[in-house]
Amino acid sequence: MHKVRHMHNGLSTEIQCSKESFPSNRMISITINGKRIRARKNETVLEIAKRSGIRIPTLCFHKDLTPFGGCRLCIVEVKGKTIPLTACTLIPEDGMVIKTDTPRLRKLRKFTLQLILSEHPNACLICERETDCANFQECIKKSAVTFGCKSCPQNDNCELQDLVRELKIKTIPFEFRYRNLEVERHDPFFDRDYNLCILCGRCIRACEEIRHAHTLQFHHRGPDTLVGTAFDLPHLESDCQFCGACVDVCPTGALRDRYSRYDKPPDRSVNTTCTLCSIGCAIKLNISDDRLTCSTPHNDQLCARGRFGIAPLVNHPKRATKPVMKKDGQPVEVEWEQALEFVSHKLQEHKNRTGILFSPQLMNNAIDKAYSIADTVGAKISAPVNLHESAGNLKLTQIKGHPVFIIVNTDLVGDFSVLLLRLRKKFKDRAIFIVVGTVGNASTRFADMVLDPIPGTERNLLRALTDPKTIQCKCGIPAADIKRAKNMLEHRKTYLIYNTDNFNCPDLGKHVKTLPLNSQINAAKIVKTGLDDIYEGILGDKHIDCLYLIGVAPVLGREYKTIIVQDCFLPPFDFDVFLPAATFAETNGSITDIEGKTKRVRKAIEPAGKAQSDEWIINNLARVNKTRLKKTKKRKPLKRKERIAHTMTNRQYPLQLIVRENTYGYRSQPLSAILKGFDRLRHDRYAWVNVQTAKRYKLQDGMIAKIVSRHHVLKLPVKVSPEIPDRAVLVYYYPSIGYVSNEPVRLECTK
Repeated sequence: MHKVRHMHNGLSTEIQCSKESFPSNRMISITINGKRIRARKNETVLEIAKRSGIRIPTLCFHKDLTPFGGCRLCIVEVKGKTIPLTACTLIPEDGMVIKTDTPRLRKLRKFTLQLILSEHPNACLICERETDCANFQECIKKSAVTFGCKSCPQNDNCELQDLVRELKIKTIPFEFRYRNLEVERHDPFFDRDYNLCILCGRCIRACEEIRHAHTLQFHHRGPDTLVGTAFDLPHLESDCQFCGACVDVCPTGALRDRYSRYDKPPDRSVNTTCTLCSIGCAIKLNISDDRLTCSTPHNDQLCARGRFGIAPLVNHPKRATKPVMKKDGQPVEVEWEQALEFVSHKLQEHKNRTGILFSPQLMNNAIDKAYSIADTVGAKISAPVNLHESAGNLKLTQIKGHPVFIIVNTDLVGDFSVLLLRLRKKFKDRAIFIVVGTVGNASTRFADMVLDPIPGTERNLLRALTDPKTIQCKCGIPAADIKRAKNMLEHRKTYLIYNTDNFNCPDLGKHVKTLPLNSQINAAKIVKTGLDDIYEGILGDKHIDCLYLIGVAPVLGREYKTIIVQDCFLPPFDFDVFLPAATFAETNGSITDIEGKTKRVRKAIEPAGKAQSDEWIINNLARVNKTRLKKTKKRKPLKRKERIAHTMTNRQYPLQLIVRENTYGYRSQPLSAILKGFDRLRHDRYAWVNVQTAKRYKLQDGMIAKIVSRHHVLKLPVKVSPEIPDRAVLVYYYPSIGYVSNEPVRLECTK
């Protein structure tokens, strides 16, 4: 057994170098508080005690993190040892006799916690009127409001507060030292009040061990020690993923979710599945007084969307929650029956001349109903989904050995962070990551090698990397770098990871396995069922007089006789009737994830206002019309319309448009359009240009630019960044901005 022993405040800590290095098939016998216990040889004393129902106080320990031994509260006495040892790091030996609760230990724990409290606001924690204050706050003059537990977001949900009560601390024999640090509120989603920090290191270890982000670290030494980013940069300028892992492990109120900070602790929670991307992560929706307060991980990690986007989305003040019809050109709230009768009549009136467009983020049952009503009224149906035939075929279990992952034009950190975590957890240091294409790509942070070819020449580079005879190509990458990358591929299985909306992969031979990613939930189901036409095809069909839009808000290029909208938010265009739809948090159903697995979605709260589930709405349309929905027929596979062109720039169109999918959205809305924090995080509703390109066209941040190509025209505000290649424009595609493709463009400034 390999241990490292160090001294801290007169206490000893024995730390194992690696838990995984100990054989788990050998059992030992130890005695804790006179109780004989059988244990695995690689377990710590704290883990054994927890499993055996023996309480040992701790603050810095967390079940998902490497033991730290920093708080010194989990100390235990071991027979034959002169000084106490920390239980969270102690690997017991066979026959060891341990005591967890003695007068000496209680005194040491109390002393240690009093030291911690000397740098933490403590007036409320040790107040003799704490119980009465909970009802009347009668002691508010005794301490500043900012020092009080009752004004802390973690009140009654604070591990420090629980320990003070458990150890019965009533006085602090040390002078209170308030650090008087400014509360950090300049980044989105969560606040940081390091006046409440106890330096347990949980946030640092979570960022490093769980997320592999290494954003946080200890600064300075001694009483000046603080937690922060490198060089004290704002989190937006660091490698922070805004995943909330640090917030979730914080034992005090130092880190708190900004949206739910003043909500009381949840009175219940519901385990369900997130539908904001194709991964379909397991989440816990926390509810207080029948209101969704926040979402937290449930046996899974989350990205910024799942952790901080769901509650503000569901509770958004601009959600439309009542049926609306246009009367004399003005929107008027109506009852469901009137709205359903109108829609049913219009679908019959425009039979065989209706187009139904639906969001992939509907429940599986609702998608089936959408197909059924399309077949019943003779409508054409489509969805803004990538029709790549590989949808649902991603199988991570088939990846073995020591792989090389080539990531092409895909931001795994921003768009598929949970998938990246699963890859890194499975392969640890055995995998090599080569990133091709740096534009809008945070994957370069963890890459073993980065290759940045000229935009549009990525296919040439990949052929050179996988062809044994080729060592150079016309892509802007030096031959020496190509050779070095080829050396990395030798004697390893190669896997190509790419977002099918960002890159059209060429055939690279049987030795290269492809892992195409699709960000849209239910893509596998939709591709399997088929569509009548591509999304843009139905919008361009002149024979369609009526549009039934379920969770989508496309750019309309012409007028229609009837427009029916079924969504959570009102659309930006004129409509005839609006049917308020429930969110996935207000619905029972299922979804199909990126691996083709069906996952259950559970209803957490009742729908807001008069909103109803998509399935309920379509079923009641059939009821009002007194028709029976037809069984869904299988469509022929469609060839998708590529957004990846391979034409070169010219004098008329001198700039290359680079299109990346905007994976941050729900139904018709990009998250950045409705949630302020995501606008600050993503800036995905802008046209990004290089500094030199901006000077050439006399553009500045915020100015509106017209992007013109042979096939489309976009108007977007400008963002200037040195990370964008010169003579290129980066935009993020979401269905609500209209069709765009990677092709040559020109810029026109509009004032």
